[in-house]
Amino acid sequence: MLDKKLIDFANHLADISEAIAVKYFRMANGEISKDDHSPVTKADQEIEKIIRDAIEKKFPKHGIIGEEYGDKNIDAEYLWILDPIDGTSSFIIGRPIFGTLISLTHKGKAVLGIMNQPITKERWLGVAGLGSWFNGKEIKTRNCTELSDAVMCSSSSHYFQEKDVEVLKKITSLTKYQKLGGIIYGGDCYSYASLASGFVDIVIDPGLKVYDYAALVPIIEMAGGIVTDWKGRDLKLKSNIHLVACATPELHRQVLEILKN
Repeated sequence: MLDKKLIDFANHLADISEAIAVKYFRMANGEISKDDHSPVTKADQEIEKIIRDAIEKKFPKHGIIGEEYGDKNIDAEYLWILDPIDGTSSFIIGRPIFGTLISLTHKGKAVLGIMNQPITKERWLGVAGLGSWFNGKEIKTRNCTELSDAVMCSSSSHYFQEKDVEVLKKITSLTKYQKLGGIIYGGDCYSYASLASGFVDIVIDPGLKVYDYAALVPIIEMAGGIVTDWKGRDLKLKSNIHLVACATPELHRQVLEILKN
């Protein structure tokens, strides 16, 4: 079982990141484009730096993977995976549906995850073997077992290319609200956290990097949900993952049947 000191330290990392996000939210944030044309802001850079500095000072033997400043000591027994602002586009336009993602892995398995929303003061925490909580209150996924009853989200239709587009259309046509489009776009990590809290039943995205999802895995799994790739395989902390998260095993099986075809 994970040492309480590590859980407390992870919460501390989320705490110290909050002031930076608040400082830049709906303010000039120095937005620039990275090599892959995705946006990055001063908040992204400052948050990751303050978290990395704290980890390196407290646990110098631990490894780090971060979206903005790369990898360090990735073969370490304990490895922190950081996304300082997941949902940077939402952050830039002043929508509080982004989050700071902090994950701790042990021997290659995500054992702790935090999704922290600093503007609305919302924090999701999942710890392997212990549970999943929202602002200190234990959470569970919704008991949705049929596609026709399922609320589905995705970060953006733009990410679906070639044959993935048809897969998305097929699943969407079978879910709840299909007459209104059947899917709610946007939200990034916030949609996955909403699944853990019992308000969303399916989230599907292609091409995610490890720092996009590592923190969300223990949050969802410890709330009773399932997170795999589109073939139903366990995630191996790799990038360019086609990911699907579901509230129940029954729902997950139905979605996988469609993804296979």
